[in-house]
Amino acid sequence: MVQEEYYQNTRPEVMELIPNEPNCVLELGCGEGVFGKALKKRYQCKVTGIELFDKAAQQAKKNLNMVFVDSLDTFDFSKLQTYDLIVANDVLEHLIDPWSVVGKLREHLSDDGFFVASIPNIQYHHILTSLLKGRWDYGDFGILDRTHLRFFTRQTAVEMFLKNGFKLYSITPINVDKVNCTNVLKRLFMAIYKDWYALQFLVIMKK
Repeated sequence: MVQEEYYQNTRPEVMELIPNEPNCVLELGCGEGVFGKALKKRYQCKVTGIELFDKAAQQAKKNLNMVFVDSLDTFDFSKLQTYDLIVANDVLEHLIDPWSVVGKLREHLSDDGFFVASIPNIQYHHILTSLLKGRWDYGDFGILDRTHLRFFTRQTAVEMFLKNGFKLYSITPINVDKVNCTNVLKRLFMAIYKDWYALQFLVIMKK
């Protein structure tokens, strides 16, 4: 994956798990607005994006109804209205204080709305095996993307929302490794430690 793909990813695995038919959407870290554009096409909804990087934001303005060019860590959330869907595709881990951001956004979620967040899984088996070897190597993308400031497991990702007054609707492992059926040991580990083989979790919350 090259950096541009972060801003152009359609995220079909997320799209298929959207739990409602939204009318008004807020997308955090919207990139070039490709995912939001797909939402608009599918649901005929209005999509507002917040994007840190100006180049991506200018492209997003062509795809979305409104785009704020700003950092979520310093954004004035009073500018926002109420939304029946808030989406954060691999964004929260980049923030200084994602717990605070999640808490502030609760006030902008409608009573019947959903907060959908794709969050990388630090318990992924490649990370664990590297750690056992004494390695924690940052890269240009992936779970140990050098721009990631926070790391989450299934439990701590859910707790971030629960502590801010949300209720869990569902959590689904996404981008899960395919295990060779002939490898009995791997099949056993996957059955017992399912989270080890998931790159991300899709957390869906309600008020």
